[in-house]
Amino acid sequence: MVAQRTSSRYPPGARFWREPPLTRDARQTLMETEARETPAVAARLVADASEPLRQLGARLRQLSPRYALAAGRGSSDAAALLAKYLLEARLGLPTVSVAPSVLSIYGRKLVLEKALLLAISQSGKSPDLVEFCRAAVGPDVLRVGLINEAASPLAGAVDVCVSLQAGPEKSVAATKSCLAAMTLVLGLIAHWRNDPAMIAAFERSPQILSDALDQDWSAAKAFLDAEGPVYVVGRGPGLAVAAEAALKLKETNGLHAEAVSAAEIRHGPLALAGPDLRIIVFAQRDAAFDGLRQIATDLEQRGCPVLFISPDSTSRTAVKPDAEPVLELLAMLLRFYLLANASAIRRGRSPDSSPMLTKVTETR
Repeated sequence: MVAQRTSSRYPPGARFWREPPLTRDARQTLMETEARETPAVAARLVADASEPLRQLGARLRQLSPRYALAAGRGSSDAAALLAKYLLEARLGLPTVSVAPSVLSIYGRKLVLEKALLLAISQSGKSPDLVEFCRAAVGPDVLRVGLINEAASPLAGAVDVCVSLQAGPEKSVAATKSCLAAMTLVLGLIAHWRNDPAMIAAFERSPQILSDALDQDWSAAKAFLDAEGPVYVVGRGPGLAVAAEAALKLKETNGLHAEAVSAAEIRHGPLALAGPDLRIIVFAQRDAAFDGLRQIATDLEQRGCPVLFISPDSTSRTAVKPDAEPVLELLAMLLRFYLLANASAIRRGRSPDSSPMLTKVTETR
């Protein structure tokens, strides 16, 4: 459903997607219900975060950081990895995944100057991340938080906070908050670049995500039902999605799943190839696509069962193609959440809770 809306903040003719109110089916897990809310979350981000992102983008262009640090835990770490790839590939900005334990465990403050620190969190309560951000000061250092809980300690430890707008998330398996963070990463970099094509991609994210929920992946239903290890393969920004998908397989299905860069497959991991090793490949349509497809073919020839997730219509797990590869990846991840959720239920596991996991992990 698309509605027209204009205001002083948006150009005439800007398109905004709207979703009807959701009612939870008693048969749905919290994980599925919350995952299905993602398009509505993205719509809120487009409506409410576009202007703050525009202002933040202008501020970053003026600051012109020399490098960036990205930090997060769990699913938020996958969003931070996506930020790393986009900051480097779209802005040429060297970006590192920062280790808060350098301060919390080893007591060492980093010497920072003319830098962006991007902290991503659903709860905003992890003590090590909060203390790291409080200590991350220096000349021309800008601390930006992408946080779901606006009143959290982390929000008070950064200079600029942009809300994930995901609302309450009760399932231990984070879905909508992770995709909200990844969508905001796309929007932030789009406005930093002041790139009309990327901004337009951010604004159509609600519809792309909604379309993903309608894709028929029934042909892949049994793929996750077997036991044994799984490699989840990606390249570039797809590695961030692979990391999140592997985490979800651990959390919800109790599977040993490892995210592997397609660039590293032949540097050791290939030695485990065979019928007992299942492969999931996330293949967005960018410069990495042909290499990802070749890796999938090579692994199939070595006997590995392979699930190739892409915008390719011949794939058992296809999503609609888009001009922005990051949107394709977000669509793949959202639809994958439903696949993992269904597989967990068939295993007799609850994807919403685990006796060994808690919703908020306060790492120190």
